[in-house]
Amino acid sequence: MTDRLGSYAPPPSVWEELKEELKQAAPELGIDDIGFASAEPFVSLKSILQQHRDKGYESGFEEPDLHKRVTPMLPGTEPASLIAIAVAYPSKMANPPKSEPGKYRGIMARSAWGRDYHHVLREAMSRLEAYIRERVPDAVLESMVDTGALVDRAVAQRAGIGFSAKNCAIISPKYGSWIYLGEMVTNIPFPPDTPVTEDCGECTKCIDACPTGALVGPGQLNSQRCISFLTQTKGFLDEEVMRKIGNRLYGCDTCQIVCPKNRGKNWDHHPALQPDPEKAKPLLLPILDLSNREFKETYGDTAAAWRGRKPIQRNAVIALGNFRDASAVPKLGEVLLKDPRPELRGTAAWALGRIGGEEAMNNLEKGMASEQDSQVRNMLQQALSKLKSSSNTDTSSAAHQQAEPKTDIAGAHGAFGPGGTQQGSGPADAPVQGAEPMAVPEGGPEMIYYDEIQSPVGPLTLCATDKGLCLIEFGSFYVKEAVIQQWSRTWAGNGGYKRDPERLAPAAQQLKQYFAGERKAFDLPLDMRGTSFQIQVWEALKAIPYGTVRSYKDIAESIGRPKAVRAVGGANNKNPIPIVVPCHRVLGADNSLIGYGGGVELKRTLLVLEGAIADR
Repeated sequence: MTDRLGSYAPPPSVWEELKEELKQAAPELGIDDIGFASAEPFVSLKSILQQHRDKGYESGFEEPDLHKRVTPMLPGTEPASLIAIAVAYPSKMANPPKSEPGKYRGIMARSAWGRDYHHVLREAMSRLEAYIRERVPDAVLESMVDTGALVDRAVAQRAGIGFSAKNCAIISPKYGSWIYLGEMVTNIPFPPDTPVTEDCGECTKCIDACPTGALVGPGQLNSQRCISFLTQTKGFLDEEVMRKIGNRLYGCDTCQIVCPKNRGKNWDHHPALQPDPEKAKPLLLPILDLSNREFKETYGDTAAAWRGRKPIQRNAVIALGNFRDASAVPKLGEVLLKDPRPELRGTAAWALGRIGGEEAMNNLEKGMASEQDSQVRNMLQQALSKLKSSSNTDTSSAAHQQAEPKTDIAGAHGAFGPGGTQQGSGPADAPVQGAEPMAVPEGGPEMIYYDEIQSPVGPLTLCATDKGLCLIEFGSFYVKEAVIQQWSRTWAGNGGYKRDPERLAPAAQQLKQYFAGERKAFDLPLDMRGTSFQIQVWEALKAIPYGTVRSYKDIAESIGRPKAVRAVGGANNKNPIPIVVPCHRVLGADNSLIGYGGGVELKRTLLVLEGAIADR
């Protein structure tokens, strides 16, 4: 087929024929999906982008001219249609290397696995251009990959590649969100494809799991808070961000990993995109010794190289601090005292403060004596103050070194949310590569105090931190010890536990009064630890009066998330302080007794005790 454009353009049926021919040829061109759309301006998108800019949510990498971002253009002619392509990439790594004490590893986001996707997509687009020009010699074609003015997700959605998800990714019904996108503007009037009508429904797992809360709403990303963006910046990072980065060296996959639409999806049919395990999960310490030349030789063919070695090396220092790797102290001390880059010196000071110990303290004091940069001096002072305020630095450091952060379990599907809270259950929700390390409080690992009491529903194990009651488990301590250990590792830095009846006496007394029908409300300090969404739900549970019931929908509406009924159910089921925080007062839509950690009969017993339902 050879046609020319102009006043004697062929009828639309010819372009339909060419479109179908391109779809058939796409796999041979290295393209997994291809879609066609009109080249009309994205009128409604402009106001959305303006609001995004006004709120300060932009990353700064975007095209500054909003008109160009929403208006397809071609040099010398009017655009007639858009072509969107998708190339699928892997989500899992075969036999990933694991961290070991003294040999801890970082993690690259999947977008940096294998060869730089920009090159892979540009080559695919070039093959597509050549294919079209063989058939339409005077076609005007302009391709773009990631760096073009147009919003590639908007083009992909209009062209039927997938739908725009709450995590701001395009989700293909076949490939999930594990796809790279490219687009082409042309003067060929291809008939448009139909957009995908599927959506996320009520699911908010990505929003709930985002470590920094960067997903400020469905389809709304504050780039300035996004870990993927922050790992690519070159400056100093604040305390919260560094703790949240965990062992990520480049990018963040959390919002894609937790997405149910991605469950079981892994694409390994593009050899160039397959990861080299030693580059995708590299040892951290050797990264700090890389020269510019060595960095380019090692990572220059990956997407992680575009910002140079400084962000990667800074993030490696952060990871060593989050791992509390005592064996890294000599190298971190060298970075602190000798590296010419202030960002690296300041980050090393922070990491040494996280690790602790006499050698770390000595390095910090040496740095304080010689450092001239004000920002670095400030970070040195904060690290020294943190270590000096500890009542027993050596003991604290030893405890840190024994605590193995949860960053290296080899599953590549499912996820842990912020701080390691598991999303869902079962094999599909196993720990993930690159999940952030366990949460370790500012003052170091915390002791968990516990006691057991007997109740009408059987033995209860009560646990508290110095801040307040943190767990109630149905069963004796002996039975629930593993669960309590897991909670401690996830939320309290694995600081150990000991029995302390006196500390738990107020909680024990109030629970006994409750079971005797003498107390309808609890007055106890609570230390509830979970994701921001979970805590929001748990606060709503506390507001349910004694002897009344609510539905999951009621709770969702009360927190201003009326469509998050499912997510509310999940948070309700993870309530760490049952009875005191009355998750038993929430019923299914048909008033059924569902979703209680202690079992349906125990839930019934509590509701009968309160007079909320009749005894059978």
